[in-house]
Amino acid sequence: MCWKADVRPVILGLLLLLGVTAAAWPQVLTGQESSLPELPAVALDNLAPLIRSAIQEALDKAKASPRDAGVNGKLGMLLQAHNFLKEAEVCYRRARLLDPSAFRWAYYLAHVQVSQANCSDGAASFREALRLEPDYLPAQLLFGRCLIVTGEWEEARKLYESVVQKHPENAEANYGLGRLRSANNELELAIQSFRKACGLFPDFGAAHFAAARAYYRLGQKEQAEKEMELYQKNKGTYPETEDALLDEVVGLYRDYEDWVNLADQLRTEGKLEEAAAAYEGALRIVPELPEPHIWLIHLYGRLRQPAKAEEHYRVAVSLDPGNAQIYFWYGVFVMSQRKTQEAEEAFRRTLELNPNHPVARVNLGYVLEGRGRLSEAVAELRTALEQNPDSPQTHFSLGRMLVKQENFEEGIPHLLEALTVQDEEAKTSYLHAIGIAYAELGDLDNALRYMRQARERAVVRSHTKLVETIDEDLRLLADADQ
Repeated sequence: MCWKADVRPVILGLLLLLGVTAAAWPQVLTGQESSLPELPAVALDNLAPLIRSAIQEALDKAKASPRDAGVNGKLGMLLQAHNFLKEAEVCYRRARLLDPSAFRWAYYLAHVQVSQANCSDGAASFREALRLEPDYLPAQLLFGRCLIVTGEWEEARKLYESVVQKHPENAEANYGLGRLRSANNELELAIQSFRKACGLFPDFGAAHFAAARAYYRLGQKEQAEKEMELYQKNKGTYPETEDALLDEVVGLYRDYEDWVNLADQLRTEGKLEEAAAAYEGALRIVPELPEPHIWLIHLYGRLRQPAKAEEHYRVAVSLDPGNAQIYFWYGVFVMSQRKTQEAEEAFRRTLELNPNHPVARVNLGYVLEGRGRLSEAVAELRTALEQNPDSPQTHFSLGRMLVKQENFEEGIPHLLEALTVQDEEAKTSYLHAIGIAYAELGDLDNALRYMRQARERAVVRSHTKLVETIDEDLRLLADADQ
């Protein structure tokens, strides 16, 4: 699924409506003015943190280098990408004044003017852009649309005829020429153009509609109805022309998938606040998908923001009540809040939806143990181990609980099995626990052996408090051995 933002449909929709709106800014065609317009004020408060910081950084650079065309233009690109069109227009006007020979700024200026339904100024800007680079096809096509909107049909016709001659494979150019032929009552020629456009791009809804109108005017009702059926199937579908310059602008926008990928990376790196901000950024684009809400339950729980965790839990349940991960992470959250009843209910709901969720089952075991229901806890951990027999954590948890029940014969082998864990930090704690288990069994030799191994590891890792705890245990064992 792609949620990529794109400015092209905005422009297309405005032009197809043939609407003309007066611009808020006078057209600037040359660099002859003595002063630049002021840099725009941008409302950043409601933006996601990463977007806000990127725009603020670009604004600061423009303030530091106010007469650098590239700095002003790049600020405009960033603003355009995030739909600050009026503000982007100001930046492009500044860039045009500072570097009137640059096609890029003239083209972007025309683009944002058209995006604001200002085809009058947009057409003038396109003239200037095409004077600098006459053969840039995306600019020619957009210019042609503007000319039709502003009623400059003769200039538009010459433009489209030229484009079709050079790019006969371009569906939009054939469609544009057909529109002008139709407006001039050259209906047979118009239909030829529309049929050519639809042959090049069969799903071209607007071209099918234009062809239907031309057939109706010729009295060819059957053909008109066929074209109208095709239009109904392809409403809003329009061919795209590769536009390298516009792609640079679109590339500055972070879409839903970008935000989620960034959030996932930050989360795995342990950058919890940054990860939460990135998931929130994804939700600003697509608020109805549950995945970011699920992770935010977990992250806000760890960040000790319970109100936000609860809020995202409620939203996630409303969006996808059958998703087991919602209840799992909520269970982890409320367990950290020492809400054992809610945690038990959440983990049981997780297991109702996904009985083969061994981590939820292990956590349910912890909750039951904390509530004094040790036998039930052991039963859950046995089931978890059956589902995931290679889990060192589950072996350790089950072994610890069995030792707590003084079932050393079964418990200690599980603790020893847990030493296969790859996490060296966990292994140190496991060695200490095994030493304690042997001590409770009365096997002082093994107790000393495993505790000394745990101490060596704790010293290497500078775990001062654990070293102190192990030293105290070793003193007690020494006293017992005397």
